[in-house]
Amino acid sequence: MNQPQFLQSFKNLLQEVQDLKTLQQRVLLYLENHNGSKAEIPLLIEERISVKETCQILGCSEVTLWKLRKDGTLPYTQHKRTIRFKKIDILNYLNKKR
Repeated sequence: MNQPQFLQSFKNLLQEVQDLKTLQQRVLLYLENHNGSKAEIPLLIEERISVKETCQILGCSEVTLWKLRKDGTLPYTQHKRTIRFKKIDILNYLNKKR
């Protein structure tokens, strides 16, 4: 491995560490806002969120989210015209992406 490759790998690693820290902070904030009760953790797993909330978590546009949904990357449920995503699926996608 030459020096430019090493530097790029190191930058990628630093970005992944930063992303993990951000995700950890989000989870801690969520648990703090919900009293950190163990009884509420299953609610996090089954919690369904809207398209706008999903876009905020992922930091993407609704068009990008639509593409992720259509290519099967993000599972979703639809009742009539309402689309919802499981929060745990969004968090798992963030973990895989980084």
